[in-house]
Amino acid sequence: TYSDSSTLTKNRRPTVNNFNKQRPAGRKEASNATPNFALLPHPIYLKESVTIIMCTTPPSSSYQHMSPPPSRTYPNMTKGSSFVPLPRPSLRAQKQRLTSILLDSATTLFVLYFLYHNPNYLNPWSLPNATLWLGGFILIRCAIAFYDHLVVCLIDSCFKCKVLPTREPGAPPVRYVELDTRSLVYLCLNAFNEYAFVMRLTHYLSQGGMFQALPLKLSEVSLGNTLLALGIIFVSMDMLYAPLHHLMHLPSLYPLIHKHHHRQHFPTRGYLDAGNEHPIEHMIGIICVWFALMTAELMMPSLLCLGDKLWYEDAGLSVLSSPSEWVRGGGVHAITAFIFFQLHAALAMMNHS
Repeated sequence: TYSDSSTLTKNRRPTVNNFNKQRPAGRKEASNATPNFALLPHPIYLKESVTIIMCTTPPSSSYQHMSPPPSRTYPNMTKGSSFVPLPRPSLRAQKQRLTSILLDSATTLFVLYFLYHNPNYLNPWSLPNATLWLGGFILIRCAIAFYDHLVVCLIDSCFKCKVLPTREPGAPPVRYVELDTRSLVYLCLNAFNEYAFVMRLTHYLSQGGMFQALPLKLSEVSLGNTLLALGIIFVSMDMLYAPLHHLMHLPSLYPLIHKHHHRQHFPTRGYLDAGNEHPIEHMIGIICVWFALMTAELMMPSLLCLGDKLWYEDAGLSVLSSPSEWVRGGGVHAITAFIFFQLHAALAMMNHS
C-alpha cells in the first residue's frame, strides 16, 4: 500500500520519507524506532500537537486484529513521563454531553413514573414472590447464553461459510473495544427489559392475542397463519425499524443514542455486542417487534376477507361480511411467533459474532 515515488497517487499512502518532507521544519521525531510498514496506519493531522501514530510491534500470531490500539506520542512529553495532556472538549462536544445527560435523566424519570403507575408491567403473570421472579430472570439469561453458543456451533457445523476479511489470518488490525462500565449498565438494564418483554409476550400469546382469537392448537396450523404471517412479520418490522434506524443515524441524534452501539468496530461476543446499546434504542427495537406481531395478527384476517370477496365477485356471487370480520385478529399462530423470535435472535447474534 506504499509508494516509493515522490508523488502521491490516488488510494496510496505516503511513505515516511515523503511525510517527513511535508512536515514543518524544526519539529523533532517522536520516536527513533523503525516503523513496521505493514502496520503503519494513516498519519493523523492535528493542530500543532500530535505527531504520527505508529505501531512498531508486529502482531501476534493469533487474534492479531484484537491487539490494543497504538499509544499516542505528544511532542511536549518528556522521556519517561506517563502524563498525556487531554485536549479540551469543544463547545459542540459540551453541548452534546449536556443534551445526553438531560435525555437520560428525562428517560429515567419517565420510566420510574410509568412503573409506579403500572407495576404489572414487570410481572404480567402476577408471580407471588420475588424469588420466582428472579428465578425466571436467571433462567432466561442462561437460555440466551446457551442459544448464543448454539447458533454459532450450528452455523459452523452445518455450513461451510467463509469468514469476513477482518477475521482471516494476517488481516490488518481492527479496533476492538472492551466492555466498559457504561456498557455493563446498559446490558443490565436491557436484560431486565428483555425479561419483561418475554413475560409479556408469553402472557399475550396465552391469552389469545389482541382479541382472544390467536390460535394455539396444532390442529389450527394453516399456510396463512404460519408462512404468510411470518413474511408479514418480517416485512412489517423492517418497514418501521428501517426509518427509525435512519433517524438514529442523523447527526443530531446519533451521538445521543446510537453512537454507543457503534463504538465496537469488531463485534465478536454475539449477544453481548448485539445487546450493548442505549436503553432507548433497545426499547425502540421492542416496539418494532410488537408492531410487527400485531400487524400480522390483524392483516391476515383482512387479506383472507379480501380474497373471499374477490373470489365470490369473480364467480358472480355476493358475499356479506361485517366490518368486524376484517379486523377480528388471530391471523398468527403461536408457533409462528415463536419461530420468528428464534430467527430474529439468531440473526442478531450472528451479526455480532
